Amino acid sequence: MNTESNKKEPQFWKGDPSGGFATGLVAGFIIGLINICSFNIPWLGRICFIAIWLVMGTQPRFKDTRTPEEIAKDKEERDQKFKEIREQAKAREAERQATKEQKCEAKMQKNELKLQKNQLKIQKHQLKNRNKIKCPKCRSTNVQPLGVHKKGFSVGKAVGGAILVGGVGSLAGFAGKGSKKTDFVCMNCGKQFKK
Repeated sequence: MNTESNKKEPQFWKGDPSGGFATGLVAGFIIGLINICSFNIPWLGRICFIAIWLVMGTQPRFKDTRTPEEIAKDKEERDQKFKEIREQAKAREAERQATKEQKCEAKMQKNELKLQKNQLKIQKHQLKNRNKIKCPKCRSTNVQPLGVHKKGFSVGKAVGGAILVGGVGSLAGFAGKGSKKTDFVCMNCGKQFKK
């Protein structure tokens, strides 16, 4: 058998049947959508698909006339172009990721500064309120002083009053002995305490 009989020219598909199939499929789909929206002609998309497939597949002018070397060269150029596009996409993705990380880091620093400010505020507030008197029951600082605390009966004053004045001097013990503590009342819960 010689090589000419192996490379026998097809009788029907003299053009580009695979390219015609793909083109017809896309065109038939688009025309079918337009048909559904406006014309409503039955089977219009399918008819267009079959017509384009047959025309491109049977007409020799649609056949690829390039030599195998040209096809290989075109494929190599196409692969090189795809490789460049992929590298550019990777570079853009790396740049986007770096920008995202920078933004995330800046946000974290901002949150840390905010947290430090809040901690300083709390510490300042605690220092300010450290000397404030708090209710032992509800821990409220809304307290009012009632006056200097006095003890109920002072034996020392009673003895001193009895010696100086006589029998009436023992009543001086009820006058109370002065103290450095003050009576307070909580305005929230009503508890009375001394500090």
